[in-house]
Amino acid sequence: MTLKGFYNRAKFHIRKRGVFKTLMRRIKLELSKIYRPLLSKTCFIAVTGSCGKTTVTDMIAAILSTKWRVRKSSQFFNGPGDIGTTIMGVMPWHHFCVNETSAHQKGAMERATKLYRPKIGVVTHIGQDHYSNYRSLEATAAEKGKLAEALPTDGTAILNADDPNVYAMRERTKAKVITYGLSDNAMVRGENVSCSWPAPMSLDVSYNGQKIHIQTKFLGTHWAYSVLAGLATAIASGMPLEIAAKAVEAFEPVPGRMSPYVSPNGVTFIRDDWKASMWTVPASMDFLKNAKARRKIAVIGTVSDTSKSFSQRYRSIERQVSGIVDKIIFTGQHAGDAFKTLTYRENEKISAFEILYQADCFLKNYLEEGDLVLLKGSTPSDHLQRIET
Repeated sequence: MTLKGFYNRAKFHIRKRGVFKTLMRRIKLELSKIYRPLLSKTCFIAVTGSCGKTTVTDMIAAILSTKWRVRKSSQFFNGPGDIGTTIMGVMPWHHFCVNETSAHQKGAMERATKLYRPKIGVVTHIGQDHYSNYRSLEATAAEKGKLAEALPTDGTAILNADDPNVYAMRERTKAKVITYGLSDNAMVRGENVSCSWPAPMSLDVSYNGQKIHIQTKFLGTHWAYSVLAGLATAIASGMPLEIAAKAVEAFEPVPGRMSPYVSPNGVTFIRDDWKASMWTVPASMDFLKNAKARRKIAVIGTVSDTSKSFSQRYRSIERQVSGIVDKIIFTGQHAGDAFKTLTYRENEKISAFEILYQADCFLKNYLEEGDLVLLKGSTPSDHLQRIET
């Protein structure tokens, strides 16, 4: 067989496999419409928001699994069409099904909730993810808030009290509301939140007159909201706070969401490289600011969900890390724009590499034992996790 013939056959089989997978997904979706009404004894939990969905979903499943049988949606498959696959995996003996629910475009949430029919709905934050589809926080909140609207009267809405766009959703639901956050408005409230690498995040949590201290494995104080959302959902599900807290303390960060990795030569990488929306950058930089390490290095890949040009994005990030890190490295096809910044370039604190291999080669010679490296980027575009190996 010629090389061209092999290529054409391979392309045919790949395309055929893709069609088959699409067909099976469609079949499961149609079957789930018949199967879902039969699962009356299973409590369905939906999690949405602009960030933290995957972590909160996994954490809720981990907490509830310590006492009940739980089914969880697969990571990265959170659209309306994927819910059918999740539902078809639920068995009558499952007490709970926890599903990450996307609202990446208008109408998505309504289609999802109509099929999924959640009893508990969790909303994390409203941010600038899917900026190209919504253009404003208000429009994003209008779509994601449909989850609260879809909840039954005997259901529960778990809402972030510190996000005004989420807190306002309590007026859009007929379900019971449990709020969480760091402010006095929160029913499940966090206090004394602290994180200073190498120490992970800890906090005090109070609810209904009870207060408990929790030592987590999360890196960054911004994860306090995910912890509180998980605890609030556990409380709504009938689990005592102290039991839920123990499950939270054992929970490991989701890979690519501020997850640590120590290389054989003693360099610690913090992977925040699954997705890098511009509005999430300050939280990552706040972690670096409070961290204690020999040297701090920030590796920045593709930053998305903003109307700013790439040059403007890099200048904004440079301002945020000024005085915090010892070295900034931009990588990716737009990394050349980084050199339009001036401050760090003049004293050699900034480097840019359009090819990841070049950045990796530089780091192999630059990094030393005790260094702390933050990888901030997008996995589909950057593959920053390859720097670790």
